[in-house]
Amino acid sequence: MSESKGYYTISKKILINLVTGGSGLVYIIIQSSLMKFYTDVIGLSPTLYGVAFLIFSIWNGINDPIIGYWADKQPFKQGRGKYLPLIRWSIPVIAVSVLGVFLAAPGWHQYLITAYLLVLLVAYEGAHTLLGVSFMAFTVNTFISTEERTKVQAIGSYVSQIPMFLGGMIPVWFLTGDFSRPALIGIFSGAILLGLVLVWIGSLFVRENGHFYEKAESTHNLRKILSFSKGLFRDKTFVIFLLAYFFIQAATGNYFTGYLYYMDNVLEVSGLKATIPDILTGVAQMSTFPLIVLAAKKYGSRNLLWRGLLIAVVGHAVLSLPLNYWFIAATYIVILIGYGFAQVLNAPLQGLMVDHIELTTGKRQPGLVRGVMAILLVPATAMPALILSALLDVSGYVGGSKQQAPEVLSAIRLGTGIIPSVILLVGVVLLSKLPFTHAREKEIQAAIEAKHGTVADGR
Repeated sequence: MSESKGYYTISKKILINLVTGGSGLVYIIIQSSLMKFYTDVIGLSPTLYGVAFLIFSIWNGINDPIIGYWADKQPFKQGRGKYLPLIRWSIPVIAVSVLGVFLAAPGWHQYLITAYLLVLLVAYEGAHTLLGVSFMAFTVNTFISTEERTKVQAIGSYVSQIPMFLGGMIPVWFLTGDFSRPALIGIFSGAILLGLVLVWIGSLFVRENGHFYEKAESTHNLRKILSFSKGLFRDKTFVIFLLAYFFIQAATGNYFTGYLYYMDNVLEVSGLKATIPDILTGVAQMSTFPLIVLAAKKYGSRNLLWRGLLIAVVGHAVLSLPLNYWFIAATYIVILIGYGFAQVLNAPLQGLMVDHIELTTGKRQPGLVRGVMAILLVPATAMPALILSALLDVSGYVGGSKQQAPEVLSAIRLGTGIIPSVILLVGVVLLSKLPFTHAREKEIQAAIEAKHGTVADGR
């Protein structure tokens, strides 16, 4: 009998997901605000920002397997856990690095601003990776069945809606309006601190199962780790999964930056009007989450996800057209409904991949598997910002100006529309080829349950 069986009631599942809600708030602030903040408030050129973000993204991919390996290497300690201490260690590092990012001054030299931004982003990414790897490993090892993982992820998506809404609303409201730099620093700092408080509260309710780790074999020998990592790329299922998610992340990983430029410069709206589509997308997503959970149980995670993402493919293509505000607002709702499928189903599919690797190799290394995946997936997340920054620079974007040249407007439509649409379509086609059929999902779940037992009940 699992010591955590019966502990994870609905209320506990809600509370532990404050970790994802809080970290998501910080992540959205970083991903959606920095480019607009640095180009319009600090005065950094889009090209230099793109260079800094590229270097940051490369480091982002390199550090993930290292941190994942180190996290997996930690022993389970009675009364403390295996991954819980790592979640808590990440909080102060994230606080210092992210709060510091917004303290750059417009009077600094362009290269100094770039270096300052890069150093703090590197520190933030290390701590953010530690938090993400640790929480993912905890959930994968605590909730065994794909159905249960999907329910937990759906609960997490609901819990994250308000923090994520705040993380999206704040840059839209304040970076498209006329606010002073000190006011912006105060607003962003308050949001970041709120996110970290939520992470800390959520961590108070994390309980790990010592019995599970008695049967979870892993390796800590560096040579064997390298051999294990190389072996992943000889696994056809893993390679297809990795390629599919590379294109999916490259299309969807940083859509909100483009949203800011679209609202501010293409539609020339700000404040409440710029925020309305973001509010409506949250409502639309929340209404579809229960349907996604039910459909995943009936049709399987992979089958449902690639079909759901086709909705976003169509939506992005529509953004390329010169439509009015209300059409664009409706289009963003359509896009985010498509993203909602990924929001609920990505984590269960990643958990299924961890299970598949364990059944293939005999080793359970969730942190390392996530880290190896991140070598390609994390840099892919930066591609929308890189593409958009290059298009803005080439087209002659003028920072701080609401009205831009027609060439700039076309560049924004291209960078938020047809380009991500085509990239996402490639990812969807690859995902449809992933050999995780509904029947195979059930086979993997049965094999893992037979090996480890049921860790958390399905209440």
